[in-house]
Amino acid sequence: MKHLIYLLLMLVSPLLIAQTMQNQRVQNFDERNEERFQNMDYAKALKQYQKKYQKESNPEKKEEYALQMAKCFQKLNKPQKAVELFNKMDTSLLASNERATILYADALFNVGEYKEAEKWYKKAFNMKGAEHSSEVYQKLKNLSTISPLLKDQDLFEVKNSTFNSDQDDFSPFKYNGGYVFSSNRKAKQTGGKKYAWDGGSFLDLFYVDSLGSVNNFSSKVNSKYHEASASISPDGNMIAFTRSSAKEQTEDKESNLQIMIATKSSDGEWNKPKEFLWNKTDFSTGHPSFSSDGQRLYFVSDRPGGVGGSDIYYSDLSSNGKWSSPTLMGEEINTIKNEVFPVVDGQKLYFSSDGWGGLGGLDFVMQNLDSLYEKPLHLHAPINSSYDDFGGTKIDMKRYFISSNRVTNYSDKGNDNILKVEKVFFKGIVIDKYERTPIKDALIEINGKTVTKSDSSGLFKVRFDQWPDLSPIIGKKQSYASDTLAGQEAEKHIEIGELIVLELSQPFIEGHVYDSLTKKPVIARLTIKERSTEKEKVVFSDSTGYYRIPVKAEEHYDFISERPRYFTRRQASNTQNNYRTVRDIAMNPIVGQRIRIYYNFDMSNIRDDASHSLDTVVNVMKYNPTITIELSSHTDIRGRDAYNQTLSDRRAKEAFDYAVNKGIASERMTYKGYGETMPVIDCKQKRCSEAEHQLNRRTEFYVTGYINEKGYFGSDYNKFYPDSLSEVLVDGDKEIMRSNFNSITGIFVSLIGGVEGYEVKAFDDQGKLLAKDKTTEEGVFNLTVSNQYKYRLVLEKEGIEITHRVITLEDFDGKSNFDITIYK
Repeated sequence: MKHLIYLLLMLVSPLLIAQTMQNQRVQNFDERNEERFQNMDYAKALKQYQKKYQKESNPEKKEEYALQMAKCFQKLNKPQKAVELFNKMDTSLLASNERATILYADALFNVGEYKEAEKWYKKAFNMKGAEHSSEVYQKLKNLSTISPLLKDQDLFEVKNSTFNSDQDDFSPFKYNGGYVFSSNRKAKQTGGKKYAWDGGSFLDLFYVDSLGSVNNFSSKVNSKYHEASASISPDGNMIAFTRSSAKEQTEDKESNLQIMIATKSSDGEWNKPKEFLWNKTDFSTGHPSFSSDGQRLYFVSDRPGGVGGSDIYYSDLSSNGKWSSPTLMGEEINTIKNEVFPVVDGQKLYFSSDGWGGLGGLDFVMQNLDSLYEKPLHLHAPINSSYDDFGGTKIDMKRYFISSNRVTNYSDKGNDNILKVEKVFFKGIVIDKYERTPIKDALIEINGKTVTKSDSSGLFKVRFDQWPDLSPIIGKKQSYASDTLAGQEAEKHIEIGELIVLELSQPFIEGHVYDSLTKKPVIARLTIKERSTEKEKVVFSDSTGYYRIPVKAEEHYDFISERPRYFTRRQASNTQNNYRTVRDIAMNPIVGQRIRIYYNFDMSNIRDDASHSLDTVVNVMKYNPTITIELSSHTDIRGRDAYNQTLSDRRAKEAFDYAVNKGIASERMTYKGYGETMPVIDCKQKRCSEAEHQLNRRTEFYVTGYINEKGYFGSDYNKFYPDSLSEVLVDGDKEIMRSNFNSITGIFVSLIGGVEGYEVKAFDDQGKLLAKDKTTEEGVFNLTVSNQYKYRLVLEKEGIEITHRVITLEDFDGKSNFDITIYK
C-alpha cells in the first residue's frame, strides 16, 4: 500500500473521483478506465482491466490489457503480480516496446531479481531510437552498486511484530513504555471509511503497550480522515502528526497533507490539535519528527523551491513558542526524487529515499548531522529490501522496528507491515596494522574468554549474546601485539553495518637495499634465518629498494642479500624489544674488486696471513656460486725473468689447489702466473724498499664471468629485473613470500560516450596508491593489486575525480579476481 509513502503526492478524495467521472463524457471502456488510472483509482482500474482481460479473445488486445494490469500492480505495490503477468506475455512484444520493457525490468528489480532486471534494462537501453536512455542508464548505474548492500544478511533475523494486523501497519516509535504506530485496521478505528487509491480504510494512530494490548491512540488526535506518521517530543508533552482531510484541498480538488500539533493538558490528556504554522493548502507538509532535544522539527514537503519530489525541511522552536520559517536541507540529503519519513536519533538522521539508489523502492539511508558534507549511508539488507522500506525506529543497538511492504512468511499481500529486525551477529576483520593485509587464526576475546577466531580471510563473527555490556573486544595472535577496541567505538561501526577492524602489530625489520657505488635502489633477494629456530624466510626488496619483514621481539636474525652481478652480503640483526628495527643494506657490484695474498721472498707456500685472504676468496666463491674467477700470481723484479715466471706459476697453482681443497669447483677457476710483468710498484725505475717489493709479491683474484645464474636463482631470476612484481607480503601462515595479488578488471560506461583515457587508480584504506591504469577506447581497465582488505577505486580525468567505488575483500568472494562496471 503506497499511502503516506509518496505521502505528499496527491491523496484523492473518493468523492472527488466520483464527481470527476460523472462530469466527464467518456466514449468507451478504455478511456473510462484510463481516467480511473490517472485519478489514482488503481484498485478499481485493476478490477476492470482484469474483467476485460478474461473476456478478450484478440491476442494483441489481451496483451495490452495485461500491460495495463501490470501497471496497476506496480502502482499498488504488488510487483510480484506484475512479474507473473509479464512472464506470460510474448517476449517479442516486450522487446519491441520500450516502456513495457522498462516496466518489466522495474517489476523484476522490485522483487529483487537484480540480474534479470539488468538484462531487460540493457535491452531497453540498446533499443534503436530509445527515448528513455537517460532514465535506464541511471537504473543500470544503481544496479552496479547494490552488491555490497546484499552482503551479510545471515547476521540478522527478521520477524513479524506481534501487533501487526491483516491491514497496513507502519511507522512505530517509542512512547510511554510502548509504541505509537499508524494503521488502517478496522478494529477501534475512528474513520472507518475507504478511499479510492487501493480500496483501503482511512488511517489512524494506535498505541501498543508493553503487554501487547492495542488501542486507538486518542479520539482527540484521530479524526474521520487520515492521521499517521507522528512524533512526540522528548518530554512527552507535544505530538506532531500528519493529517489529510476533505477540507484541505487544492484548486484541482486534491487533498494534500498537513502537519497537526497538539499539546498535553494538565490532566495528561491531549488538547485539540492545531495546524502547523507553515502548512499550505496548495502543497503537502507531513512526516514530522522531533530532534533529540525537542527544539527542532524535521518534516517533509513538496512545496515549491525544493530540490525535487518531496524534500526534508526543518523548523526551529523559538522561545516564544513559534516555529521558524522552514529551512530546506541541501543536496547532501534531498534528491530530485522523494525523501520521506525522517527519524532523528542523536546526531543521526534516518530517512527513506528513492533518489539515492539502493535495493529498490524506498530505502533507508542515514546522514550524520554533524558531517553533512558526506554522502548518506545506505543501510544494508535485510533492513532494506527491493520493496518499500520506511518508517523505522531503533529499539536498541541491535534491534529495530521497520515498516515494509515486502513479501514475507507472514504476509504476501504487499501491504505494509511492521517488522522486527534483530542483529544476531556482528562482523569484524583482523588485519596487520602496517601491511593492511588480513590475518587468519587470530583469537577474538571478550571478558577474558575466546569467543571465536578469524578465518582465512581475516573475518570473524560474534553473537551479540557473547558481547555483554559493550565490553572491549580484543584480537590476539602469537608473536603479535594485541589490539583492543572499546565497546563504544565498536558500537559506532556495528550500528551502520561496517566491519569492526582489529589491527595487530607484529615486530618487523625494514630498510632499503642500494648499490654501494651509485646509491640507487636495488631489487635483491633477502634470506633471513631466525637463530633460535633456524627457520628461514625469503623476501624481495621492491623497486624502491624497500623491504619489510615480520619478526619476533628479542631475537637474532642472520641476513643473506643476493642479486645477480653483485657480491652476496651477509649481515646480522637483533630486534631486542623493538617493534621496528631498521637495517639498510649496501650491495657491492662486481666491478674491479680484487683480493690479494702475499708471499715471502722466493717462496710459493701459503703464509698464515695469506691463508686468511684465500679463505676470504673461498667464502666469496661459496656465497656467490655463479661467478668464475682467475687467480693471477706476480713476483717482484728480483731474480731472472724466467725464474720469476716459474715462481708465479707455482704461486698461482698453490692458491688454486688451496681453493679446490676447500671445496671450490675447479671449473670455476683459472690460474696464471705473470712473473714480474705486472708490478703494483715499478721498481725498475726506482730503488724499492722491502715493503714495496712485498706489495709486488702477490696473488690476486678477479671475476672473469658468470655461470648458471638462471639455474641458481631459478624462478626468482626474473624478479630482479624491470616489469617484475615489486611488492612483498606475508601469507596467512606468516611465511615470507612473493605477494598474492588480486586482479580488478572493469569497464567504464558513460551515457555520452568518450570513455577512453580516464585514469583508474586503486588505493588502500590509508590512501596508499597500489595500482593505476588508463581506460581503453572501449572503457576497459585492468588493475593488479596486493591482497589488501579494502580498496578505494578512483576514476579521474586530468587529475579531477569523476567518481569512486569502494571494494572490500568480501567482494572477491574467495577469488583472486573481481569484475566491476563503473557508471559516470
